Amino acid sequence: MKTKNLYMLAVAGLFATMFAACSSDMTQPDQPKLDEKNAASVNYEFENVTSTASLSADATGRLAAVTGDASMAKASSGRFDITWDTAAARLKEIRFEAKRGKDEVSFKLTTDRYIDLLKVPGALGAIKVPVGTYQQVKVYAQVKGDKKEPAVILKGRLTWDGKTIPMDIQLSGTIELKAQGKDVVVSDSSVVWKGKLQVNMDLALSKLQIGDFTGSFDSGKLVINIDMNSNLHDKLAGAVENSMSVEHTHD
Repeated sequence: MKTKNLYMLAVAGLFATMFAACSSDMTQPDQPKLDEKNAASVNYEFENVTSTASLSADATGRLAAVTGDASMAKASSGRFDITWDTAAARLKEIRFEAKRGKDEVSFKLTTDRYIDLLKVPGALGAIKVPVGTYQQVKVYAQVKGDKKEPAVILKGRLTWDGKTIPMDIQLSGTIELKAQGKDVVVSDSSVVWKGKLQVNMDLALSKLQIGDFTGSFDSGKLVINIDMNSNLHDKLAGAVENSMSVEHTHD
């Protein structure tokens, strides 16, 4: 009996030691604790937004109905070219999200201002990212507005078959642009990073399908209003939200 008791106690002790070792290993982080005082600046800017775009022939019927010009539906070129004179977005937030080993982290900048999308490069603001290695990086830029102060304001000229008319597009609601980035390794807090954001305007506008917008035509100007929070504009919302790319660099 004494031998059996000693054996059972030894086994119990072995399991307790193994469990304690496993528990300790499972709870240990695989990277040092975040030190927010030891952080590098990541300065975000729009790097490339083209001043020209085009609409496919899918939008011709709807545009003809709005303007009352039947010739638009029969455009021989099959497309409409757009030159932007003004392009502005009401920026509300930039957010950096990633995995840091076993942890998920998020750093952000909140603001409320219009940014000029045609000014290249266009400074957006800086986010502090602590020293560490970040995987599965995603960057989000939130644009938000209403009919009084739209999320996006686009003003320009629509051209087809040698004809030109002025056009305004206003987007209201919440738009969250997102981009997948490569792994980021911040090893020195004194190094300044640059986050280059690019928006593909062609991709966004290609989703202006028949019925995807409401518009008016007055005094020779075409005005298009789009509510991004309406189910009517799901196609456009998807295109806009996935039209951004990101690249993180440093000297």
